[in-house]
Amino acid sequence: MFSWILALLLALIVWTLCAAWFWLVKRRRKETRLGLNALAGMHWRDFSEIVRRAMREQRGLQDVPGEVDDSREPRSDFLMHDDQHRWLLSCKHGRAYRIGTAAVNELGAAARLAGARGGILITEGMVERDGRVAAEKQGVEVLDGHLLWPLLQPYLPGDMEARVNNAARREAIRRISIAALGSLTLGLLVGMGYLTSRLDRQATAMPTAATSAPAPAPAAP
Repeated sequence: MFSWILALLLALIVWTLCAAWFWLVKRRRKETRLGLNALAGMHWRDFSEIVRRAMREQRGLQDVPGEVDDSREPRSDFLMHDDQHRWLLSCKHGRAYRIGTAAVNELGAAARLAGARGGILITEGMVERDGRVAAEKQGVEVLDGHLLWPLLQPYLPGDMEARVNNAARREAIRRISIAALGSLTLGLLVGMGYLTSRLDRQATAMPTAATSAPAPAPAAP
């Protein structure tokens, strides 16, 4: 009985660890990946609008007066300002971007030419390591991948955000269910293995005890 209690406890511990990993870590990674895909699938103007809205509400930036978008030709770079400085925002819209030194240096130079304090590089893709080093030198803030999703998530259309969250939850629940079956199987194997080992030891001990028992004394004549 004690062996089965230990096996059940082991299965419960393994399942708890797996469930925590799948829900707290893997679910968030899945949500980020699906969310970035959803952002990348948006029309450029919609993406640009939620970027501007996030910058206004979370960073306190405002559109520069006179900085009006041409309705016929979308712009990937636009100026915003706070109380003291201007900032040049550059949107690289798409998951395929792998941004290196050249693009970052170009943004830094464009920001200086525009009289901006620095640049903010925004992309659903990824900025490479050399690009990040260049960004530090150029005064460019990088908002890519896993940094961008938490910033823009509150501004997604409600149905799109719900689809992303529900898909990530379903995947996590599926993996947690599989982990439960695996943990139960592990517990059964451990319990049966312990029980079998115990029976083998008992079977080995019985002949040894019989052999070591003293022989009866011979009867008197």
